[in-house]
Amino acid sequence: MSQAGPPLNVAIVVGEHSGDQLGFKLMRALGIAAGDRQVRFIGVGGEAMEAEGLSSIFPLHDISVMGILPVIARLPTILARIRQTVAALVESRPDVLVIIDSPDFTHPVTRGVRKILPRLPVVDYVSPSVWAWRPGRAGAMRAYVDRVLALLPFEPAAHQRLGGPPCTYVGHPLIEPG
Repeated sequence: MSQAGPPLNVAIVVGEHSGDQLGFKLMRALGIAAGDRQVRFIGVGGEAMEAEGLSSIFPLHDISVMGILPVIARLPTILARIRQTVAALVESRPDVLVIIDSPDFTHPVTRGVRKILPRLPVVDYVSPSVWAWRPGRAGAMRAYVDRVLALLPFEPAAHQRLGGPPCTYVGHPLIEPG
């Protein structure tokens, strides 16, 4: 059977293991939805995403740290990984960039990529908690995120109220059947 069109090149970037769990499910769903069309994945992910075919730019454990002191200790590495990720994504020229959670890592990556590839569609899968804290982030995201996919049903209204990018409720794949 012949391939249906050129491969779809999808960049996916996560910053922690919970994002890796969401990411591999998304990758699997995209592969199924693409049918005969080949889907290639590049970005940053962990073991689950790599098992689904992601070519990770570096090991996820390099940036997956929690707590203020561990983050400060790893800050030079994290900043270097942000720059490395931006350069690799720009070089790969994906068809779409999907960021998953970890806004302190994924958003700087996205802003860097958006400066160089302003027409690249960007999807933020897992809304930052703009409704709980840092509400100004919602409006700022409009400059570098084209669509937010929300896990919680009230998040689209919160993004609209706060001036954020268009937001669609998709449900939570880790707790909902499907």
